Amino acid sequence: MLDFNEELEKFQPCADLEDAEENFNGEELEQIKKNKTELYKANQMIKKYNQALNYAKQGNDDLAMLQLKNVVAAIPNFIDAYLLIALLSMKAEDYGMAKDALDQIFEIDPQNESAKEYIKEFQAEPEEAEEEEGERTEKKNKVKKEKKEKKDKEPAITAPNISNPFKSNMEQESGKTKSPMFYTVAGIIIGIVAAAVLIYPTVKASVSNRSTSEVQEYKDQLETKETQLEASQDKVKEAQEAQKKAEEELKEYTGDGKEGGVYDILLDAMQKYDAKNYTAAAEALLKIDGDKLATKTAKSVYKDLTAKVYPSAYSQFYRTGYNAYKSKDYKKAITYLSNAIKANDTSVNAYYYLARAYEESKDTENAVKVYNQVIEKFPSTKSAASAKQKVEQLQ
Repeated sequence: MLDFNEELEKFQPCADLEDAEENFNGEELEQIKKNKTELYKANQMIKKYNQALNYAKQGNDDLAMLQLKNVVAAIPNFIDAYLLIALLSMKAEDYGMAKDALDQIFEIDPQNESAKEYIKEFQAEPEEAEEEEGERTEKKNKVKKEKKEKKDKEPAITAPNISNPFKSNMEQESGKTKSPMFYTVAGIIIGIVAAAVLIYPTVKASVSNRSTSEVQEYKDQLETKETQLEASQDKVKEAQEAQKKAEEELKEYTGDGKEGGVYDILLDAMQKYDAKNYTAAAEALLKIDGDKLATKTAKSVYKDLTAKVYPSAYSQFYRTGYNAYKSKDYKKAITYLSNAIKANDTSVNAYYYLARAYEESKDTENAVKVYNQVIEKFPSTKSAASAKQKVEQLQ
C-alpha cells in the first residue's frame, strides 16, 4: 500500500520552463520558447503547479486539485501534474478521477514508472472493498436468521373473550314503543335545522356581498389618494431637478472660483489672442466645454477662436511635451501632450509619446488606453506596430 506522505515528498517544485522540460517533447518546448505569449503562459502554469504542490503538502487537497485542473487544461502534456492529481484522488478514494489521470499519463508516456506503481495501488482497492462488503452482508443475514428463530419459539397469545355488559340493556330499550311527545319534539328540531340550513346561505351571501362592496369602495378611494400623492411627488421632483439644473448653469456661467465662469474664461482667451499669446489663449479655451455655451454668439466666438489659436498652439504644446518627455519630466509631458491632442487629434506622434509618458510614469492602464488609440487611429504607421508590441508587453 502506498504511503501518501512519502510519495508526496518525491514531488519537487519547478523553478522555470527549463526545470520542467521533461513534461514537454522537444518540438513543443522549442515552439513555446519562440512565442513570448506561450512562454509567459507556460511559466504562469508552472507557478500554479508549484502552488498546488505547496497546498498538497500543507494538507489543502481541495485547493491543490483546483490549481492542478487549471494547469492540465492549459498544458495537456504536464505529466507531473497528472501524477499529483492521481495521488490526491487515490488519497480521497476517488478512483475514477485517479484512473482518468493515469490514463492520460499512459497516452503521453506508456512506460512511466510512477504511473505503473500508482495503477497497481488503484487496482487493488476495489477487491478489498468487495471482501469487506461480503463480510458485512454475511453478518446481516446471520442476525436476521437468529431473530427469526427466536420469534418462532415464542408462544402465541390469544385475546380473551369479553362480553359487552351493555348489549342486553340496549336491545331492551330498542324494543320499547316511542311516545307521541317524542315525535312532536323530534319534528320541531328537524324543522329548526331545515330552516337554518335553507336560510343561512342566503343571509351569509347577503352579508358577504355587502362587505365585499364596502371593501372595494375603500380600496378605490385609497388607490385614488395614492395616485394623487404620486402625482404630487413627481411634480416636486421635477421642480427640484429644474432648480438644480438652473443652479448648475448659473454656477457654470458665473463661476465660484478664481477663474470665474465660462464667459469670463472666454473673454480671457480673447484678450490673450489679441495680445498674440496664442498658447495662453489655447490653454484658456481648453478649459471650456463648447457644448455648454448657451448663446449663439458665445458659440460662434468660441468656434472662431479655436480655429485661429489651436493650430499654432498645438506646435508649442507638442514641443514642450516632447522635450519634457526627453528630460524625464513625465508629469509635465503628460499635461502638454494631452493639450496637444485636444488642439489637434491628427498627430500620431503626440499620441505615441503621451502613451510612452504614461508607461514611464507606471500608469499602465492609461498607457494601454492611448496605445490602443494609436492602433485604431493610425493603423498603417510604424507607431501602430510599435504600439501593438507595447500593449502585449504591458498586458
